[in-house]
Amino acid sequence: MENSQRLPSQLDLFFYTGNDRWVEDLTRYKRYGLHPIILGDILPKPCTCVSDLAKKQRYRIVQKLGFGAFATVWLARDLIEKRYVAVKVCLGSDMPDLNRETEILSQLRETGRGKPGYQRVIQLFDVFVIEGPNGFHECLVTEVISPLSDIDVMEQCSSEAIRQIVEGFAFLHEQGIAHGDPHVGNLGIALPQLERFDEDDIVEYFSNPEMIPVIPRDPSMIPLHSVPPYLAQTVSIAEFLESKKSFPASSEMSIRILDFGRSYRTSEKVPLLPGAAPEAIRPPEVVVHELYKGKVGSIWSKAADIWAVGCTLYHIRSGGDLFYMWGSLDDHLIRTVELGGPPPKAWLELWNTCDRHRENSSRSFNAVEAWQVHEARRIPSRCRHDEEREVFLDLIKKMIVTKPDERGLMAELLTHPFIRKRTEGVSS
Repeated sequence: MENSQRLPSQLDLFFYTGNDRWVEDLTRYKRYGLHPIILGDILPKPCTCVSDLAKKQRYRIVQKLGFGAFATVWLARDLIEKRYVAVKVCLGSDMPDLNRETEILSQLRETGRGKPGYQRVIQLFDVFVIEGPNGFHECLVTEVISPLSDIDVMEQCSSEAIRQIVEGFAFLHEQGIAHGDPHVGNLGIALPQLERFDEDDIVEYFSNPEMIPVIPRDPSMIPLHSVPPYLAQTVSIAEFLESKKSFPASSEMSIRILDFGRSYRTSEKVPLLPGAAPEAIRPPEVVVHELYKGKVGSIWSKAADIWAVGCTLYHIRSGGDLFYMWGSLDDHLIRTVELGGPPPKAWLELWNTCDRHRENSSRSFNAVEAWQVHEARRIPSRCRHDEEREVFLDLIKKMIVTKPDERGLMAELLTHPFIRKRTEGVSS
C-alpha cells in the first residue's frame, strides 16, 4: 500500500517563496537546519558564541553569496582586519563540535603550508560556533571565492586554470586527503580585487535588493524565531567586479578548491560521507558499489577524485558535461564504462547473474571508438578540434579509466604535455 503522507512543501507552510535558484527552501529553517541571518547582522551576536565566550562581534553581513545542502554562505566585512571575507554558516547540530571540513582545512594549514599546491586550497581565517534557535552552527570564515559554477566565470578560465586544479589535487592527495566532491561548484577563483572597493560601492551596485517576506500560514506551527523575517537573494560578486572592470584576467586567475565537507584522511577508516557527489561526476566503481549494495566496486577514494576531476576539467574546457544525466543510474554506469574501458572481471561475473546488465556482459567496451563517437557528437564550443584539443583529451583519457588502479595519479599528471606546457609558461 502506498504511503499517502508527504512532507509539507514551502507553499503549504508559507505565503511567499522565491525561485530556488536564488533563495533557499524555507522548510530548511528548522531544528538542526539552517540558521536565520539577515543583511546587516554582525556575527557572532552577543552571548551566542559558545566556542569563544569572549569573542567580539566582528563579521558584518553584506550580501548572500550562496547556499547549498549543508550551509548558507555570506559576504561579510571583517570589522577588525578591515577586509572582505566569506562566512559559511553550517547546518545546526545538537552539539557544538567542529566538523570534518574544519579539521581537514586546519590540518592542511599546519602540514601543507609552503608546499606546491597549498595555495590552491581555500584560505581559512577563523572558525567559531554559535548557538541559535535551530541548534549549534559552525561558522567558517574564509577568503572570498567566485565559484566556477557561474558560467560567465567558467568561460573566462584559461588552460592555466586546468594546470592549477591538477596541482591542487596532487597536493591534497600527497597530504593523504581525498576531497570527495570535486565538481565546478567546489572550485573557484580568488577575488583579492574586491578590496579595491568599499561597502558603499557594493551596496550601490546591489541597491534595492529583492527580498522574500517570510510569512507562515499558521504561525503556531512555525516558531518565528527559527526563520528569518525575509530571504535575501544570492548575488554574484563576479558580476560586480566585471562591471568595475576588476575581475581577474586569465593570466591573473588563482584557482581555489573549496567545500571539504565530504573530505577525509585516507590513512583512517573511510567514514560515512555526508550527502552525495553529483551523478555526472561519480566514477563507475562508486556507482556499481551503490547499485549492488557493496558486492563490487568501492566507496569514494583518491582514485574517485581523479575520475571526478577528469569530468570537471572536461566540463570547464568544453563548456558541457562529459556525461549527460538522462535515464537511470544503470544507464549512467554503462556510459561511464563505454568511455572508461572494460570493467573488472568481478563486475562482469555479477552482471551475468543480473538481467539489467546481461546484454552488456559480452561487450568489448572499446574506449577508443567510444571517444571518437562522443567527440563527433559534441556540440561545437569554444574548443576546436586541433592539436591542443587532442593533447587535452589525452590528459582526460588518463583520468577517465574504469579500473581505479589504472588511472593516472595526480602527481604523475603534472608531467603530462598539456600540463607541462602551462608549467613552463608560469614565471612564478
